[in-house]
Amino acid sequence: MPSLIVIDGPAEGAQCPLTLPLVSIGRDDACTFQVLDPLVSRKHLQVRFDETTGKHVIADYRSAHGTLVNGKHILIDTVLRDGDRVKIGNTTLMYLLADHADAPSALAAAKKKGEWKRSTLMDPG
Repeated sequence: MPSLIVIDGPAEGAQCPLTLPLVSIGRDDACTFQVLDPLVSRKHLQVRFDETTGKHVIADYRSAHGTLVNGKHILIDTVLRDGDRVKIGNTTLMYLLADHADAPSALAAAKKKGEWKRSTLMDPG
């Protein structure tokens, strides 16, 4: 089952399995997935499953600071792809398509996906 995992921020390691057709994310305790980050709006974004395409789509709820997917502000509904990074406030989540038994295994998978982005320093010496 696809999920979002917090890879950076106050709730690092928290996992949001995307089992419902619509998941709301924000600071408000009425949200499906609560993110206690002062720069996250009470109702910040939603992730919904589009049955027509079989994909998850993310949309910003006109939040104060916006939502970034892979470093770009989203203004319209955006299809999520495996490994996409979603930044809200000081929190970064990663969308994982594969099923993971628990939050620690999801976090380990997310960190492994991010390894290819690390720069490698070579000693010219």
